[in-house]
Amino acid sequence: MVKKNKYSGYFPITKASEETQAYSSEKLMRSFKRAGAPNTLAEEVRDRVEKELLPNMTTRDIFVRASKHFLSEDPVIAAKYSLKHAIMELGPAGFLFERYVGAILHEYGFKIKLNQIMRGKCTTHEIDVVAEKGNEHFLIEAKYHNERGVKSDIKTIMYTYARLLDIEEVQRKMENGKFSHHAWLFTNTKLTSKAAVFGRCRNIRMTGWRYPHGESLEELIEGKGLYPVTILPAVEGEARERFALAKLFFVRDLRGFTKERFQKDFDLAPKKASVIASQAELFLDRLDKTK
Repeated sequence: MVKKNKYSGYFPITKASEETQAYSSEKLMRSFKRAGAPNTLAEEVRDRVEKELLPNMTTRDIFVRASKHFLSEDPVIAAKYSLKHAIMELGPAGFLFERYVGAILHEYGFKIKLNQIMRGKCTTHEIDVVAEKGNEHFLIEAKYHNERGVKSDIKTIMYTYARLLDIEEVQRKMENGKFSHHAWLFTNTKLTSKAAVFGRCRNIRMTGWRYPHGESLEELIEGKGLYPVTILPAVEGEARERFALAKLFFVRDLRGFTKERFQKDFDLAPKKASVIASQAELFLDRLDKTK
């Protein structure tokens, strides 16, 4: 618990939505446990964070401090704890998220096509990702948000469904019914309860943050170690964009890269190349040891 101070039992912090709420040591500990932090490490990081708490500190500030402390102790736990933030760092636009989604699904055995123009009965549509497996075709809406606290709502899932209906009518005739078509919403945020209810009712496949249980976005990533390159604090801006152009989406794709190769292949400054090489090597070494 936070040590007693002039704020007594209520210590105000600010959420991403700018609402104020009481700081909860228990809630912070639960987030550490979800990342797989053992009790001793979780308690140690909690204590460090609580020593730095200030009134009305934002939840993002608390997250940044906790991430920093985890990174110095265990890079893999730090990665799991900061995964949601790392995915948001694929922005600010959503096109890198679309490519990242395609790369994830490719690892799970799907044939992938990105940014496909498909004709519907009423209009044409640009599909973020078309995923194929067997005789099933999935039309994927990759819904990316780069602000914390935002959820994918019922309007998004209804749009995804309406687009399927328009395209499916044409595709079924063109393919002589050889393939089945399905809508799939893939998002980096949580879904609203109404969106989830509508999606289940209409048999729309949905993948989001902590949804569905067993096949959520973070579980798909952690299941095969598909951590995005942005999990490394030094990968930002130009480095992020240049890695994406080279189709290097996962940290594991950086295995074997040296400082010199980062400089040569991606025209990175010596200091930046050195830090990325060091962070990637440390992370992958720790990740290998957890297998």
